[in-house]
Amino acid sequence: MKSARRSDVDTLSNNLPRDILDGILGHLPLKDAVKSSILSKDWRYKWATRQELEFDYHFFELFAHFQEAKTIIYQVLLLHKGPILKFKLGGSNLIRFRDIDHWILFLSKKNVEEFTLRVRSNNDYHLPSHLFTFRKLRLLEVQNCLFHPPPDFKGFKKLVNLGLHCVTFLPTVLNNLISQCPFLEILKLNWCTNFDTLEIDAANLKCFEFRGTSKSICFKNAPMLKEVTIWLNSQVSTDLSAPVCSNLINFFYYMPCLMELDISGVSLKDLTMGGLSGNSPTVLNNVKSLRIQRMLFENSEEVLGAVYLIASCPKLQELTIECEIMNDVVGPVAVVQYLQDHQSLYDSVKLLRRVHMNTFSGFEIEMEFVRLILASAPALEKIFFWNFSCFLHQPGRQLMDKMKQFHQASPNVEFTFEEVVAEDRRPIEPQEVMEAPYDFD
Repeated sequence: MKSARRSDVDTLSNNLPRDILDGILGHLPLKDAVKSSILSKDWRYKWATRQELEFDYHFFELFAHFQEAKTIIYQVLLLHKGPILKFKLGGSNLIRFRDIDHWILFLSKKNVEEFTLRVRSNNDYHLPSHLFTFRKLRLLEVQNCLFHPPPDFKGFKKLVNLGLHCVTFLPTVLNNLISQCPFLEILKLNWCTNFDTLEIDAANLKCFEFRGTSKSICFKNAPMLKEVTIWLNSQVSTDLSAPVCSNLINFFYYMPCLMELDISGVSLKDLTMGGLSGNSPTVLNNVKSLRIQRMLFENSEEVLGAVYLIASCPKLQELTIECEIMNDVVGPVAVVQYLQDHQSLYDSVKLLRRVHMNTFSGFEIEMEFVRLILASAPALEKIFFWNFSCFLHQPGRQLMDKMKQFHQASPNVEFTFEEVVAEDRRPIEPQEVMEAPYDFD
């Protein structure tokens, strides 16, 4: 029976063009592709020519024992023929550093274009020198590693996408790396080395993401930058009297093409501590999407900074505010009065169409903020609110009815309030708040 089954598969494989057969194997999970060699002589080892190898969490969970998975990785690499354009490794805390070194050494001869490594460790895995010989690399993502290139390293000349997550390196190493990657378009630095001054000089950079600690971030040359995410560590005080480019206007001055801005409330507070100009800056004239994460309405600098930032984006179409849970239900009296005194933002948000407010509790200062937005946006179509019921000052339906009584510059605003009830009165996990919906679809 087994022989007949194998014969049928052999007949099928002989009648299929090679490109179609390779395509079928290319879309199979790696473990299934390996199993295909059991059914057919012609299919045997064809999986060893796959150009994309992903040994991620989903791969490791297929095996009852880690040793079995590791054996397959060695077999695939040792028997592999041809180039490996994409390689992804991660998802298991049992991987030994010595094995990773061996696999990277093998890959150094395979013309890898995309390399992703997620190590589950405490930043004590030192990336081997072989990695820095990947001359055709276009995407590099590493996590929980020590990043120290050899002295003779001349950069990745074809690198387009660089993502470093919980990676330790010398600040000068990053500056040199950026300058030696002339085609870099995407740069993501999340919870890496602390910086005194982070300087970005990348003429082709289009997307920049930073989460971590830096006393100053300075964009010296980023004329193509369209997407920026800034989340400074709130647990470390920021000395804004030190390096340049610390105030709001200077920070955005060298990114005239910016269209999408994602910024945390504490970052906004730090950027506005240098003072706010009486006139709105023109450097944000092209921003269409603005997201302010973890905005604390109790903090007057964050609220005033947010209003100033919104008013500085005349082409803004989508606004997302993620509210921090407030301890003081009243909020700063001066800020409440400031919001009440401003009838509208005039022509600043005349193109705004959609507003989304996560973890909105409905306290007075939050309600005044919503009132200002409704009175200022003649093109507003949708405004969406979301929170757990236990964090609401009043039931969502009552809050929405109150807001509908505010003056609305737009006659066709659709209100939606999503009130989530925690099951069985269990504690709310922080990640649940962080994973609140914010898409506008």
